[in-house]
Amino acid sequence: MGAVILGAGISSDKSVMGSVEHAILAAKECLKVAKVDAEDVDFIINTGIYRENNIVEPAVAMLIQKELGMNGDYVKAANGKDSFGFDLLNGGIGALNALKIADSMLESGAVRYVLIVGGDSHPSNSEVAGFPYTTLGSALLLGKGKDPKKGIQGSAFRSKQHAGQGRMSYIEMTKVGVSGRQSMTITTDKDYVPAAKDLAIELAKDFITKNKIKSSELQLISTQLSADFSQDIAKSIGVSPDSSLSLFATFGDVHSAVFGLGFHQLQSLKRAAAGTQVLFVGAAAGLDAGVVHYVC
Repeated sequence: MGAVILGAGISSDKSVMGSVEHAILAAKECLKVAKVDAEDVDFIINTGIYRENNIVEPAVAMLIQKELGMNGDYVKAANGKDSFGFDLLNGGIGALNALKIADSMLESGAVRYVLIVGGDSHPSNSEVAGFPYTTLGSALLLGKGKDPKKGIQGSAFRSKQHAGQGRMSYIEMTKVGVSGRQSMTITTDKDYVPAAKDLAIELAKDFITKNKIKSSELQLISTQLSADFSQDIAKSIGVSPDSSLSLFATFGDVHSAVFGLGFHQLQSLKRAAAGTQVLFVGAAAGLDAGVVHYVC
């Protein structure tokens, strides 16, 4: 049975600067929509990359879990329930990896609910010129489906070597002095966006052909590396322009939060009725690309 999305939430308040706080707010909205208590969620995956103060330990997933009131002990909490979580850091396609993991965990029967959160912010907790991502949080809650023709139907991933990896981020330790926790250097190759787009299109085409999917019946939610990114992918794989979510003009590149945001917007636009086919298509540095096929 494919894992089904029970709820989606976002946090876009401009007064909130930290990705962790955004993820917490998005998760709270998501759980409220799904009508599921935080203590009943067994598993949380955080896919956010850039976080306030360059937090490394503990895992950000644990910080979010604590603030949500999820069971703080993965062995046994006071209520007799347990939960587990970790950070899955794979750039702009981490949420797609998380969807695949959630599907496997739910299929195994080991968990009842999986919460996936994402969002990125500059480590200084402020708007910094040149930082390529919009600070926003998103969350998706998944449960085990009952109808094998609904939920997650399949996924595929592909990597391709690229000089400079397309986009790199690092801390220049010899230059930042005592401000390392608030600093980040990001470099982007000139051909990163078109190269990432080409890999995503290649993978999506192969996936559609292999699984005999009708492109004309798909709603497309993709990475938003540029204003025309989603429309270019849609055109290349045969999806109608009206069936492709263009989020860049309104939100910019929200990076790890894009798929949660996209599904939330799809629901808000009344385009996620039962039976609707959704294709999540992601591209990231590496180069890496991912595809997840979902039926509402």
